[in-house]
Order: sequence, then C-alpha cells, then structure tokens
Amino acid sequence: MSVTAGAATIAPKEPKKKSKFRKSLKQYPLVYIGAVIVLVMVIVSLLAPWIAPHDPIQVYPDALNDQGIPVGPSSKFWLGADGNGRDVLSRVIWGGRVSLLIGLVSMAINLFVGVVLGLIAGAFGGWVDALIMRITDMILAFPFLLFALALVAVLGSSLWNILFAIGVLGWGVMARVVRGQVLQVRELEYVQAARALGASEWRIMFRIILPNVFGPVIVLSTLNVGSNILVAAGLSYLGVGVQPPTPDWGDMIQAGLTTYTYAPYEMYSAGVALVIAVIGFNLLGDGLRDILDPQSATR
Repeated sequence: MSVTAGAATIAPKEPKKKSKFRKSLKQYPLVYIGAVIVLVMVIVSLLAPWIAPHDPIQVYPDALNDQGIPVGPSSKFWLGADGNGRDVLSRVIWGGRVSLLIGLVSMAINLFVGVVLGLIAGAFGGWVDALIMRITDMILAFPFLLFALALVAVLGSSLWNILFAIGVLGWGVMARVVRGQVLQVRELEYVQAARALGASEWRIMFRIILPNVFGPVIVLSTLNVGSNILVAAGLSYLGVGVQPPTPDWGDMIQAGLTTYTYAPYEMYSAGVALVIAVIGFNLLGDGLRDILDPQSATR
C-alpha cells in the first residue's frame, strides 16, 4: 500500500533481507566451523618457521632441572618442555605441518586411485566391474590401521613410505562411492544422447560422468584427510610412523606417556591438537555434505 502526498508517491519501506552469508551460516553452521579450524591449521602449518618460538628439534639445557625433569609452562616455554628438553609448543606447531602433509598427500592418492577405478568399474560393468570390486572388497576386508602397519613395517619407517601406505590402502571406500554414482549417472538421458552421437566411453567417463560425481567425491576427500591424519598418528604412536626427532603428534603422545606423572604437557598438547584437527576436517566434510545434498539436512 502506498501513500500519495501531492504529486509524490511514497512507498513503504521493505523489510531488509538477510544476507546470503547469514542465511547459509544459520542453515549450515558446521561447514563454517570446520572451515575455520582447517584454515587456522593450514595457516599455522605454512607459517611454522616464523610462528614457532624455538627450533623443534633443539635441546635446551635450561628446559630440564637438576633432576632431569622437564620444566613446566613459562615465559620461554609456553607449553613446557618434553623429556628431552625440547619446546613442546614448537613441536606441536611443526607436528601439525607434518600431519597436514600426510593427510593431504595420502588423500590425493586415495582420490586418484579411487576415482579412476570407480569410474572404470561403473562405466564398463561386466567382468571389469566384478574384478575391480573384488579387489576393493579385499582392501576393505582388512582393518586399515593394521594393514598400514604391516605395509610400513615391510617398507621401512619413513615419511614417504607412510604416505604410500596410507594412500594405496585407503581408496576402497572412494572407489565404491564413485562406482555407485556412475551407475546412476550413466543411465541419464544426456549420457545416452552422447553415446548415441558416437562419443567414446572414455570421453563419456571423463568429460560427462566425472563432473557429475564431484559432490560426493569432495565430501569423502575432506573426511579422508582427517582419518588419514589419525592413522598416521596411530602409526607414529606404535613406533613405525614418522621417526624422531621429526615432530609428530602421535610420537609426542607416545613419548609423553613416560613423563605423564610429572610433566603431562607434551601428551595433552599433542592430543588436543590432533583431536581439533580431525574434528575440523570432519565438520567441514559433514557441512559440505549438507550443502551438496540438501536432503541430508532434513533427514
């Protein structure tokens, strides 16, 4: 309704609309919480040489008292020192850099192997599908951590062997998810039309089907980063992961058990950092799932 005053017409003010950011933040809060955690972890990891107050592998004589017990939090060592006289805060920061490297690189290997095998299995079907799925079943039949532990024990404990072990053993779920999506998409009309026009199966797979399965792939990849970081920490905790003196959260937790009764700073600091990192990637993955699949938010 409008009010007319002389020749001028004054229209009532419309209520302000909420911004898209505020609306999406209210509807999908998890993705923003997870994104903030992951972003902070990435920034801290990249800036570790400048943020860390000390050298993470440097032994400081004043970090141990006369009885060889590490000192507690102080102005010099904010989170105290470990049993070897090294700064805990610096090791936690650099440990995040190692964990992030392992999580991202191993996820990239999971992504490449899983997407390629899932595409081939879903697109070609028949004996090709059966063979790939039986191999996938074999991979998924073994407990992931135990399988990775055995492979690293055979290959040797090094950062690249850990990346290889986690990468080549963690693609099974990705392959199954991609295959299931391909089986749905390949029967759609636009795929059938491309096939009728003479497009090759390889072109259909990578130019038509692949872009339409990105949603679940992105979500699963994000979740895989967190789980891969957890597996790498488990390997280090068991003594076959990243080897000292390279800072690693799993190794710090294991080493902190020996000083737990009188200096629990190392174990608690590394444990809290590990939990926050895994939760961050899981929240980000869950939030992306809700955004890319709106029906999941109503279930």
